[in-house]
Amino acid sequence: MAIGVNGVNSSLNNLNRIHNASQNTLQRIATGSKYSSASQGASQYAISQRMYNNIGSIGQSIQNTQNVNAMLQTASGAANNTVQALSTIRESLINAANGTNNDSDRSTLQQNINQMIRQIDDNAGVQYNGQRLLDGSRNITVAGITGYENVNVGNLTSRGLGLTDDDGNVTINVNDNDSIQSALDRVGTALESAQGTADSLSSAQENNSFDAALDEVTTLGAQQQRLEYQAQNYATMEENELNAVSNLNDTDIAREVTNLRSQQTQEQLALYATKMFNQNRASVLNLLS
Repeated sequence: MAIGVNGVNSSLNNLNRIHNASQNTLQRIATGSKYSSASQGASQYAISQRMYNNIGSIGQSIQNTQNVNAMLQTASGAANNTVQALSTIRESLINAANGTNNDSDRSTLQQNINQMIRQIDDNAGVQYNGQRLLDGSRNITVAGITGYENVNVGNLTSRGLGLTDDDGNVTINVNDNDSIQSALDRVGTALESAQGTADSLSSAQENNSFDAALDEVTTLGAQQQRLEYQAQNYATMEENELNAVSNLNDTDIAREVTNLRSQQTQEQLALYATKMFNQNRASVLNLLS
């Protein structure tokens, strides 16, 4: 009788082992993961989860970089409009300096200049997601998996460019040739003075000197280009992480399907063997009774 019990237990244990193996195989096929839980390989599971965490962070870093680039694109468009407005002001000043103009002509040119200065302030009021971009108040943080960095955006208001005073009065006028020459120098400084970097722009603001509209446009363009490269770097990091975690954790579906079929066949055979063993055991007991 002990031999019979041992035989039944051995048969049932074999059946359970095969059944558990087939369930694990089914889970790997269903999830596409070799290590969907720590019970299937604690160290491999931990490594793969860390890699998935990094992939998620890299993906968010790409999104953050693209969002800031979109913000800078908005600022760049407005800054380009300001450059065009300054060019128009300069042309009006050169026109006003011509000896063929009378007082009425100069008054008309002054009105045109005033309108362009108002347009410059409208440009500086451009917003992205409710945040003003070109009034000197923005210091944009780009958050990524490799760390944080700041993108400085200059002050392109008429005050920041020296075209109006603290009270908002226009400092550019065409009353006479001396005032026109002073205005040309001021507009030329605002339009062409190159500070070189966003940091020097920030320093110029602190010293109450003129910001450079052209430099702001080129600075924004350079920052956009750098962020595009950074996004590409993140994309490369993401691709490499995905390849690595795929090699570690992805299920070979074809192999697992073959294993499942084999396990199902073994399970059926083990079940049949258990059934036959129980039938034979029952027959022996009947004969002995």
